[in-house]
Amino acid sequence: MTLTNSASGASPTPLEKADISHFFEQHFSVEQVAKFKPAPETYQMVAKELSVELSDLCLVACHLWDTIGAQAAGCQGAFLTRPHNALLSAPNLPVPDFMAADLTTLAEQIIFSTKKQLPIPKKCRPI
Repeated sequence: MTLTNSASGASPTPLEKADISHFFEQHFSVEQVAKFKPAPETYQMVAKELSVELSDLCLVACHLWDTIGAQAAGCQGAFLTRPHNALLSAPNLPVPDFMAADLTTLAEQIIFSTKKQLPIPKKCRPI
């Protein structure tokens, strides 16, 4: 799923240009709420459309302000570092929940954290 501040309908999209749009099932635009990220309403709209809690959403971005906005709204934030785009810590700002230099590692972190939170069925619990 994607959430963009860009107008919908522009084609080709950056994801189409990169030939990766087929990896995403849904695309959301801030046009639906007429407010740009990081307005909480943008993330609330996505959570409502997906029938999930805000805390179940994780925004993956390579801009720290995007993760900060998502976290301020109640989502998780995953920061993809790039050359010359390191984490700059500042007082009173949230640190991303996940951080990596490549998408594979970032995805592994997110998947691993999800597996840790899943309940273990009684019949599978260690004695």
